[in-house]
Amino acid sequence: MTYDDDTNALFERVLEALARAAGDQDKLSALLAAFPEDIRAMAVIRGLLTADTSLRHTFTAGENAQRDSALAGRAALALAEIADRIEAETPRTRQPVRLSEMALDRDNG
Repeated sequence: MTYDDDTNALFERVLEALARAAGDQDKLSALLAAFPEDIRAMAVIRGLLTADTSLRHTFTAGENAQRDSALAGRAALALAEIADRIEAETPRTRQPVRLSEMALDRDNG
């Protein structure tokens, strides 16, 4: 698969997780925690932000789309905060933060 294929596949997976979470942040965190452990956190954040934008601009009137869009934005921000903290506390020579490092199934605040 190419980078674009991987990005599109991840975007589809993020959209599915948002729909299954039905607005529940804890359920979305559990669904994201089940993603492959080698997924880059930044790729998931990008997928969430793309979903947020796409849902807002494609389905402007739908209640579920608005709910899922808001959840995507909140989740992206939460993941960005966790990834930023991990990267700030580790050496510069380290590889990108992976989703599996983020312990999504527990409070990270």
